Amino acid sequence: MNVASWASTIRSKWETVFPRCREADCGSRKMWTRLYWRRAGIHLENSWYCSPQCFEHAVRRSLTCTQSALPSKTQPVRHRIPLGLLMLSRGQLTNRQLRMALDAQRTSGTGRIGHWLEQLGFATEQQITAALGVQWACPVFPISTARDNCEGLLPLPLLEAFRMLPVQFVPATRLLYVAFCESIEYTALYAIEQMLRCRTEACLVGDSAMTDALGLLAESRRPADILFDGCRDAAEMARITCGYALKLGASEVRIACCGEFIWARLECSREPANLLFHRRDTAPQGDTLHLTGCRGSSRPVAS
Repeated sequence: MNVASWASTIRSKWETVFPRCREADCGSRKMWTRLYWRRAGIHLENSWYCSPQCFEHAVRRSLTCTQSALPSKTQPVRHRIPLGLLMLSRGQLTNRQLRMALDAQRTSGTGRIGHWLEQLGFATEQQITAALGVQWACPVFPISTARDNCEGLLPLPLLEAFRMLPVQFVPATRLLYVAFCESIEYTALYAIEQMLRCRTEACLVGDSAMTDALGLLAESRRPADILFDGCRDAAEMARITCGYALKLGASEVRIACCGEFIWARLECSREPANLLFHRRDTAPQGDTLHLTGCRGSSRPVAS
């Protein structure tokens, strides 16, 4: 081993034992200062910050970038073949049945076409779910085979807002199967991959099975899932995140944008805690809710 390689190895080990704060204006550059703050530091993503002040500044910058990525309005995803036409081409509907379902949807102004096909008795939930699987090129997952090792992986408000459910996690490959019942929310899948450091695969389940599963989850209180409704600036969200990180003794924090939510995941010694900042312009500010459910999320109607 040459001198340069030896020096690089020693420097790498030194930085592992005594990490350098990534805050540009931090004063902990000297060795004794780094020794003092070593146990009190917190990781944000892959960077280490020595003190609450440095950590809060970094969280504020991260939230500023994340907040700018929030969509102004959810747009429906356009498919090559609408669900009604797909079922018509598969011989599961007639032209008259499809027109009647579309008229009912148009008159009510709400509901997906699959909902009206089922309500009018033109198709079963199993047929609609199978057609959605073809439309999204995803397999249909038998909800009865869902694994218990997925419980508590994702915050309940997100599951209810996107109507999704983690159904199977493979630790060896860190692959998480996430089920949907209406449409595949790829922004949510990307956020899950960032926060859990895993890969995700989408699948589909029936609407009634999803409703039953989310209802059971809502009955079990999850104090580690905390939702903040209403608009907040990056500075306020950073103060809240830093306060909870210190209170819970978090060793690492990750932040991601997930639809209309900003999601902060705090890795703690007992169990992870999830902070969700929901931008809801009409909601009053200052309300902190410890939730067992989050109803009333709006989703686009797509046929």
